[in-house]
Amino acid sequence: MDRLNRGSKSLLAAVERLELQVPTAALPHQIEELLTIDHIAIPRSWSVRAAQRHPALVGQTRLSDHDAYVVEAVTPDR
Repeated sequence: MDRLNRGSKSLLAAVERLELQVPTAALPHQIEELLTIDHIAIPRSWSVRAAQRHPALVGQTRLSDHDAYVVEAVTPDR
């Protein structure tokens, strides 16, 4: 568990140092009651319009143990 905590702390420090935001941080995981471990980081100066999870399913068949995540954002020059 300590290793996970160090890794998480390192990632959070990098997000802060690089002035990023992670709009996927609050999105759900495919396992109910968990949050995703797959993330997209973008510059803090960008405005997030939407962040969405797209389950990796065809019908009831799971294609992957990871879902797809998409972020729609607007850059400051627009």
